[in-house]
Amino acid sequence: QRMRAFAKRNLKLYFRDKSAVFFSLLAVIISIGLYVLFLGDVYTKEISGNDGMTGYAREIMDNWVMAGTIAAAGITVSLGVLGTVIEDRARKITKDFYVSPMKRSAMTAGYIICAYVVSVFMTMFTFLLSQMYMKLDGGSFLAAERIPKLLGVLLITDFAATGMMAFFVSLFQSSLQAYSSASTVVGTLVGFIMGIYLPIGMYPSFVQWIIKCFPISHGAVLLRKIMMEEVMERAFTGVPPEIAEEILKQLESHFGVTYYFGDTVISEGVSVLVLLVTGTVFMVLASINLSKKQK
Repeated sequence: QRMRAFAKRNLKLYFRDKSAVFFSLLAVIISIGLYVLFLGDVYTKEISGNDGMTGYAREIMDNWVMAGTIAAAGITVSLGVLGTVIEDRARKITKDFYVSPMKRSAMTAGYIICAYVVSVFMTMFTFLLSQMYMKLDGGSFLAAERIPKLLGVLLITDFAATGMMAFFVSLFQSSLQAYSSASTVVGTLVGFIMGIYLPIGMYPSFVQWIIKCFPISHGAVLLRKIMMEEVMERAFTGVPPEIAEEILKQLESHFGVTYYFGDTVISEGVSVLVLLVTGTVFMVLASINLSKKQK
């Protein structure tokens, strides 16, 4: 009960600070802005292929960038929420909690649960915004039967993202300036390391390996497959098989719809396992680290 009350307190603190909410979504806003203003037309031309694809290329790219953006939101939002940990230490508020009956493990759990709940809420909100944008841009809503699978991917992606960011925050003491600077760097890099600002095929091979090894990018891959599959099926109807195959290979290799390690295809099951293991390991490490720092 005390843990729930503490998590609720952290929720109120986060949503009360409008600037914190805005900056936690800044990477999302930047990636969407870059795509709408500059990159959308460039990427659309890359896969137009022939006259049969012209009407669908933009919708395919809309789903591609929005899938990556939704996955990235889990990182930036959870990092923003977990700033409460550093702020409480900097303002010596934790000392008030130490003399209360609440266990320190419950405090740690309250911070992490709050970050996860907010991440899930904000990524779902980002998904709804993406659907509105794609409809306004001439596309269609995601089919209702695909939504449960998408929500499942969101839950495990946010689980992994929250775990990683909780461990990241646990490495800081009580310096708000250091945390703020690090958060800015993370928010800037996340768009690149997840292949959102630039397709993975545009990076050198060693950078591509880094992106493929970054756990949350597997969440982006899973979301891309769910969100792009239906429109790709419609787009390839009536397109000569050889052209459809060429475009599909370009989407898989250049745009990161499918990950390959050498000639080995990374299956959806492997990507799910990567996310679950990452979330579990980093949650445990973060809990241990935060509990030690609170003593």
